[in-house]
Amino acid sequence: MWNGDGTVEFNGFLVLYSEVEYVRRIFERHPETALNLRPKNQLVKNAYMNTLLDLIDITCLAPQELTEEELRDAENTLLDLEGVGFELDWLKRKLEELCVKKKKMEARGARMRELHRMIMEQRQVLLELEVERKNEENEAVSDSARLGFEDVV
Repeated sequence: MWNGDGTVEFNGFLVLYSEVEYVRRIFERHPETALNLRPKNQLVKNAYMNTLLDLIDITCLAPQELTEEELRDAENTLLDLEGVGFELDWLKRKLEELCVKKKKMEARGARMRELHRMIMEQRQVLLELEVERKNEENEAVSDSARLGFEDVV
């Protein structure tokens, strides 16, 4: 129901008209989400719904867009929402997957830096070997050259 202030009443929450579709999909896919919600005050409920929507937005980000601190904050926010009665196992799984991806990404980054360092070391070894080979080649050419009359006499 449209309230004239840019909000719509949906499933017991006042949500911005622009967010109605998101909230509808949450309750469509996860009808248990707010069944046990304890707060009855409309303002408090709305604040929690906004927090839930913000948490979903954070969970949609790519792992490299989030710091470890932001992920810890998101986990704490999830615990707070569960503490007031939200059933968010579905979101907890997604957040855990995001944390695992972040850790894998960081491990891959460290491994890639290590491989790069090793490649650079091997390139240096190859350059040194190339110089040594050229020196040997120059000496071989010098040793195999015919001597001139003046060189002998």
